[in-house]
Amino acid sequence: MESLLLRLITVTPRYPAWVRYVLTLGLVGITFTAKLLLFDALDSYPLLLFIPAVFLASVIFDRGSGILATGASAVMAAAYFMPPPARSAVLPLIVFLATGLLLAAVTETLRKTLDRLSQAKSYGDVLLQELAHRTRNDLATIISILRLQARSDSNPAVQAAIASAVARVEVVAKVHDRLRVADSDLVDLAPYAENLCGVLADFHRGVRPIAIRLHCDSISVKSSQAGSIGLIVNELVTNAFKYAFPEGQSGTVDVNITAMNDQVVITVRDDGIGCPSEVKNGLGTRLINLLIVQMNGSMTRTPLPRGCEVQVVVSIGG
Repeated sequence: MESLLLRLITVTPRYPAWVRYVLTLGLVGITFTAKLLLFDALDSYPLLLFIPAVFLASVIFDRGSGILATGASAVMAAAYFMPPPARSAVLPLIVFLATGLLLAAVTETLRKTLDRLSQAKSYGDVLLQELAHRTRNDLATIISILRLQARSDSNPAVQAAIASAVARVEVVAKVHDRLRVADSDLVDLAPYAENLCGVLADFHRGVRPIAIRLHCDSISVKSSQAGSIGLIVNELVTNAFKYAFPEGQSGTVDVNITAMNDQVVITVRDDGIGCPSEVKNGLGTRLINLLIVQMNGSMTRTPLPRGCEVQVVVSIGG
């Protein structure tokens, strides 16, 4: 009922005034006919059925239609349904007129407020789209500058560091790509993770026969959460490529992203040389730990008969 009333108020037909007034008189006429049919049952309430007509005219059309419906209803009620003497009908008619006019005024105020809110929302959506477009362009510019810097430096360590920075910026850029095609601030993790893992495979694999297999539940999260989860997946997969398969060794990296209550479980499993005896406290590890703290999560590392499994659990509730 609430959604129906809001729809009637906000979607006002752009009819000419004379059409709206004719339709308003038609509503009053229908009410008049209903009152004739129910005269015995509503004999003591001659004005009761006219209130819905006033309300509908005010909601569907505008304040002028509500005022017209109020006046026409009062005239018909006074002429056909108000019991004599005429003096006794004055007070009920005054109350009815005041109620009808107040109802028309309140409905019109609500209509104008909803119109302003609708315009503000449309303007805000345009601004957000423009902001997202500019942000994506800025990120693309940053990526291009970093790649130019990497090409201009012959130091392999510098090139590797810049390449890692580019990969992290691209994780954020892909969130904006998903938002651009979405209708809200929510991101579906499945296509986002699939795109991300495809880029990671092309970026890290090179000519090595290493495959990434992904399974991701259909999970909708906020854009900020999607960015954090993408960064975690980026760092875990990158570490697997760097440390699990030395000297051109082949293998497989399995990425599994599942939902569990208000949490997302990210599991990255490889069939490489196993978990390192000592975890290096590099930038990637520090970044993962920072994101885990921000998302009230935890991380466990489990050695496998062949390979290593890292599981990160983060909260998406609240």
